[in-house]
Amino acid sequence: MGHQSRFYMTPKDMADFERRLREKTDFSILLSESPTSSPRVVDSLNFSENGKPWYFKYLARPEDLDAIVMRHLPEQGYWWVQDSPSPVIECGPCPFDGKSLGPSRLYYVDTFLGPDHEWTEKSEAFRKWAKRVHTLLKKSMKWRASYGDYIGADAQAWVDAGGQLVTDTGQPVTW
Repeated sequence: MGHQSRFYMTPKDMADFERRLREKTDFSILLSESPTSSPRVVDSLNFSENGKPWYFKYLARPEDLDAIVMRHLPEQGYWWVQDSPSPVIECGPCPFDGKSLGPSRLYYVDTFLGPDHEWTEKSEAFRKWAKRVHTLLKKSMKWRASYGDYIGADAQAWVDAGGQLVTDTGQPVTW
């Protein structure tokens, strides 16, 4: 079963969420790609490289790092985190260029189709931790029922000052 919350957060909101999360639990931040078969750990949800933000990141408990499944993509020259069997939560920053703010999501699955083609449940420790992370994210933001998403305080202030939210496809969100 999958769990997802869509949200709009500025980099400040993301840093505030990360700080609150670090106060409550220990976690590692992983990039979706790695040059090796081990996940690439970074120090911030707002991590960027060569001036470009990384949008696909995962949260993982440090004790679960060895259980993360990586898939080699030789034609691309890197390894990719396989989130379905891995004990990870997808959580990346929202696309933000100062003019528009796009959505992101927090997403994880409790079960996955195992190698024997049977549904397999992830560990109870992971499921409890993921639920705590998900709950903290939702409590950190305002629910926008008419849109089915959440918005961070800084993102809301930015919108109130004239900033534009956009959809996944870049279309303006109309109020």
